Amino acid sequence: MNLAQLRYFQKLADLQHYSKAAKELNIAQPSLSSSISSLEKELGIPLFQKVGRNVRLTKYGHEFLGYVNESLERIDTGIAMMHEYAGAGAGGHIDVGCIMTVQARHVPRIIKEFKRDISQDTCFDIKEEPSGPLLESLKQDVYDVAFLAKGGDDESIAYVPVIAQKVVVSVNEHSPLASREFVTLEDLHDYDLISYKTAIPLGKAIHDLLKKARIESVSYSYRDENILAGFAATENKPAIMLDTVYAPSIDGLIVKELYDDAEHKNSFYHRVYFAYDAKKRHPHCVDRFIEFVTAQYELKDTADRTIFID
Repeated sequence: MNLAQLRYFQKLADLQHYSKAAKELNIAQPSLSSSISSLEKELGIPLFQKVGRNVRLTKYGHEFLGYVNESLERIDTGIAMMHEYAGAGAGGHIDVGCIMTVQARHVPRIIKEFKRDISQDTCFDIKEEPSGPLLESLKQDVYDVAFLAKGGDDESIAYVPVIAQKVVVSVNEHSPLASREFVTLEDLHDYDLISYKTAIPLGKAIHDLLKKARIESVSYSYRDENILAGFAATENKPAIMLDTVYAPSIDGLIVKELYDDAEHKNSFYHRVYFAYDAKKRHPHCVDRFIEFVTAQYELKDTADRTIFID
């Protein structure tokens, strides 16, 4: 028994005439007759009986038709849903994961431009998680794509750098650093600093940067800019953090540029990557989104006075 046989049976039950049913199904009448005979043989019961040139359902055929109609309706619904997900036409559905620092400013802008330029009808479901869980969810097909910090090398995951976030120093208004035009790594040696947990990729990157600069007095205890900014504003502990929309405007908080040294004035940046499983087949709409983001947003050559820390 196969799907075609069930559709043939459904059509013949509707039209009650082999020639008419074969014509609508666009098959030869002998093929239709053979298919129905095989179905009856497999089920072990007669589904139709002849009435002149027509046929009509037997009592068994009536009961079987109810099951067939219900099953084919569910199958057709599933097929339509898969087509909607795939976006075979202009639509589709894409599950996107992202880290907190890009969900307000960057991801909405990227999706807005994709809808404007590529497909207004594509639907997006966006959820926020830290980079580690995001990567695991991406591998488990929870997300089609993700915007995250690169935390490791996995040969199946493609990483495209798309967003650069500047690393700055936040201090309270009474700190000696508050009056500086800018801050260099050398300026930080005499301070107890705070920054992100090293369990997250950003924290590890900043840890490696400061360690290379031989800056050791750092508390890597925080997960986001809100809490870092809050402690920097109330304590004499400068925060090494990202300059993002989530760094709130707090009374007494001063944000300073951070450079490698006073001569070169190279700024430090942390990259956010657009990630997807390069070894799996994606629905058409996901492929279009991957192509769009890669073409429009991939960070190219390193700009002057820019140092990427990731």
